[in-house]
Amino acid sequence: MKEYFKDWSKFEIALITVSIVSIIVSGVIFKSWIIVTISSIISVITALLQAKGKVESQFFALVECLIYAIVSYFNKYYGEVMLSLIFTLPMTIVAIISWIRHKNEKTDTVKVNEVKLKEWIILAFMSVFVFIGAYYLLKYFNTSELLVSTISIIASLLAVYLIARRSKYCFIFYLLNDIILIILWGLPVISGELLLIPMLINPLTLFINDAYGSFNWNKMEKEQID
Repeated sequence: MKEYFKDWSKFEIALITVSIVSIIVSGVIFKSWIIVTISSIISVITALLQAKGKVESQFFALVECLIYAIVSYFNKYYGEVMLSLIFTLPMTIVAIISWIRHKNEKTDTVKVNEVKLKEWIILAFMSVFVFIGAYYLLKYFNTSELLVSTISIIASLLAVYLIARRSKYCFIFYLLNDIILIILWGLPVISGELLLIPMLINPLTLFINDAYGSFNWNKMEKEQID
C-alpha cells in the first residue's frame, strides 16, 4: 500500500481523505442509505484516480456506474439510469481497453490524446440530436427535474466519451456535470430528503477533484511532449 501512494502528493492524499471522511460523516449524521454512501465514496476515488491518469480508475468507474444507476432509479432520475446503463457502462469498458493500450509505462499514467476538429464537429451535431431525443424520452417517463436531467445526460455523454478518448477536455464537461448534479441532488435535499446529503456532497467534492484533474492533465500532456 505504501508503495502505491509513493507518487501521490500531500494535496492528493489530503483531498481524497477529506472527501471520503466528509461523505462518511454526513452519511452517519443523516442516517443515509449505505448504498448512497458507498456510491459517493467510489465516485470520489474514481475522480481522483482519473485526475492522476491512473488506468485502474476505469475499473472503479465501472462499479460506480452500476451503483449510481441503482440509487438514481429509486429517486426516479430515469435519465441518470439510462445514461449509466446504456452509455456510460459500455463506454467505460471501451475506456478500460483504450487506457490499458495507451499506458505510459514510465509514469504509470495514461497517454493524453488530442481530439481533432472534425471529431469535435461530429460531437456537436450528435449532442443536439441526443438532447432532443433524450428530452422527449425522459418526458415520456415523467422524469424528475426534466430539463436538468437532460442537460446532465449531454454533459455526461461528452465527458465519458472524451475520457475514453483520453482527452484533457473531458474535465470541462465533468465540471459542468458536477454543477448540474449539485442542482439535481440539491433540490430533494432542500425539500427535506436529508438521506441524500452524501449524494450532494459527492458532486461538491468531485468539482474540486475535476478542477485538479484539468490542471494535472495539462501538466501530463506537457511532460509527454517534452
